[in-house]
Amino acid sequence: MAKTGSLPDGSAVSATDTDSDVQTSIVLPAYNESENLEPLVDEIQSTFRENTTYGPYEIVVVDDGSTDGTAETIQQIATDRDEVTGVLLRRNFGQSAALAAGIDYSIGEYIVTMDADRQNNPADIPKLLTKLEEGYDCVSGWRRDRDDPLSKTIPSAIQTRLAKLTGPDIHDFGCTLTAYRAAGLKEIDLYGEGHRYIPAKLHKRGYKITELPVDHRPRTAGETKYGMKRLVKGFVDLLFHVFWNRFSTRPSHFFGGIGLVLMTAGGLIGSHMVFLKYAFGQSLAPHVPRLILTVALVLFGVQLVMFGFLAEMIVKQQYRDERPYRVNAIIGED
Repeated sequence: MAKTGSLPDGSAVSATDTDSDVQTSIVLPAYNESENLEPLVDEIQSTFRENTTYGPYEIVVVDDGSTDGTAETIQQIATDRDEVTGVLLRRNFGQSAALAAGIDYSIGEYIVTMDADRQNNPADIPKLLTKLEEGYDCVSGWRRDRDDPLSKTIPSAIQTRLAKLTGPDIHDFGCTLTAYRAAGLKEIDLYGEGHRYIPAKLHKRGYKITELPVDHRPRTAGETKYGMKRLVKGFVDLLFHVFWNRFSTRPSHFFGGIGLVLMTAGGLIGSHMVFLKYAFGQSLAPHVPRLILTVALVLFGVQLVMFGFLAEMIVKQQYRDERPYRVNAIIGED
C-alpha cells in the first residue's frame, strides 16, 4: 500500500494527488502509550475486517516525543503491518500538534481521530462514518456515559458548557473520537490545545456538524495525561476560540465596542462634573480624581478603537502557514 502525505517542508499531498485508494485514515496521537498501542491497532484492524464498507484503510500513529518506548513500539507495528504508518516527532509538541501531524500524513477521504489510551472504542468507527455519509462534514463522539473520575468529568463538563459559545451545539468538545471529511479537516490550523475546538473551527467555515453517542471505556494501562495544568491551558484556549470565532474577521467590533463603552462612560462622568460646575457653581477641585478617571476612560477608549482599526487591517496571522511540529522520521512509508 502506497503511503504518502504532507511533506516535512509543509507542502501538501492529498489523496487525490496520489494513486492510493485509501478511503479511511485513522489518526492516533500517542504520548507514553506503549502498552496500549498494539492491542488498540489489533482492535481497529478487527473492526475493518468485520466491516469492509469503509476500506481500504490506513492507521497513522504519531509519537509525540514519548519517553516510555512508544516510538520503538510504533516502529515495530509499522514494520510488521502494511496498513500502519508511524510518524515520530522530534520532541513533545502536545496533542494538537501530534494530531496535526497525523492529519497531514493521512491520505484517506475520511479521517477518524482517536485517543491512543484505548478508552475510545474502535467498534464505534463504522457508525460515525455512516453518519458522515448522510451529508455531514464532522461527526463528533459524545461520551454520554463517561467512565472517568469526577476530577476529569466535572472540569470537562464546565468547559463544554462554555465551549458552546464557539458555535456548534454538541455535548462533548473533549472527545477525540470524531470522524471528518478530509477536505474540510485539512483546512484547519491546530495550535495550543486547539484540537478540542476543531468542530468550532469547521462550524465557523460553514461545515455541517453533528454528534453521536459513543462508548467510553476505563483506562486499563498507562497513566492519564489530564491534570490541572492542562485544564488551565484548555480554558485559556477556550477564551481565545470564543473570541476568534466571533471576531477574527471583525476585530474592530470587539475592540471598538469596548472602546466606545469606555469613551461613553468617561463622557458621562465628565458631563456630570461640567453640569455641577456651571449649573450649581461647584468647584471642580474636590472632583480631581473623577476628572482624572474621565480623561483616562476617554483616552483608553480612543486607543482601543484605534487598536481595533489596526487589527482589522491585520487579518492574516504571521505564522498562518507554519507547521506546529517537526518530524524526525516516518516509519512504513514507501
